[in-house]
Amino acid sequence: MNRKFVSETKYSQPIRDYVGRTMQGDAEIVDFVPHSHLRIWYNTQSEGYAPHHHNAAEILYCVENLYPVTVGNSSYNLNSGDILFIPPNMLHSIRGGEGSRFVFLIDLSMLRHFIDFGIIEPSILHPLLLTEKNHPRLYEKVSRDLTEITDIYFKSQSMWELMVYSVLLKMYSEIGKYNFDRNEDNPEDEHSHLYYEKFAGLLKYIDTHYAEELSLDWAADYTGFSKYHFLRLFKEYTGMTYHDHLIHKRIQAAQKLLSTGESVTNISIRTGFNNLTSFSRSFKKLTGISPSRYRSRKEELDHHGMSKQIIPLPAAGQPQ
Repeated sequence: MNRKFVSETKYSQPIRDYVGRTMQGDAEIVDFVPHSHLRIWYNTQSEGYAPHHHNAAEILYCVENLYPVTVGNSSYNLNSGDILFIPPNMLHSIRGGEGSRFVFLIDLSMLRHFIDFGIIEPSILHPLLLTEKNHPRLYEKVSRDLTEITDIYFKSQSMWELMVYSVLLKMYSEIGKYNFDRNEDNPEDEHSHLYYEKFAGLLKYIDTHYAEELSLDWAADYTGFSKYHFLRLFKEYTGMTYHDHLIHKRIQAAQKLLSTGESVTNISIRTGFNNLTSFSRSFKKLTGISPSRYRSRKEELDHHGMSKQIIPLPAAGQPQ
């Protein structure tokens, strides 16, 4: 029997009430499995995907052959075994190619209720590439977790969603622990726990107060560190500078608001920017396009009668 046919049959969607991708401009309305918060595809199609974004986090796990992906201003050529985390609401495109890969679309909203997730999120607010070479210890764990998740999902046994999310919680905690512990000679000492609590509290506060004037001096005072010490520790434990993290949170919020009818100027104010120029410059740096262009893509497609389109499902198990 043909090996490819066996794979596609094994990885066919366990729940079949899916007719295709729903698009509003370049915004994809992710069709999770009914009454759930995720969808996983085994994808073997050679066609690519035009620039698009969605509220779901996306994970690409390349199984076979090269897979070229662009996320914001960064380009990646995924080789067999490579794993790429794409943040929610970030514009990305795929040039396509022969081969196979798993595509995970996941609603992370429920994970944000955990204070621990706050210290993980900075590392996944921008694309995260894991390979056997760049982070071998973490890669081994995440690769194993994603394999376990696909086995659970495609077998579709009872309690499958809870089982998947239990592994996702473990996987994200492993990412967070890896980023945190590698910056400590002794990750179990009292200083490590103290730093963790301080930064977890700060990041949780920023999640809901990002539009306020959260200066560097304020953040250092909030954690009880000197400004110099704070800058060094924040970068070590989150993988980003304090300024970059705050800008990421504000742009993330702005992307959601740009799907509404509110003016770009008002959105820039609501998300904490001092002026429209600063907002536009920061937005383009992170997404690759201006706020107006981000919004006008939808308007252009509206003009051509394509504001909402449903693209039919192709061969078994593959997203279009």
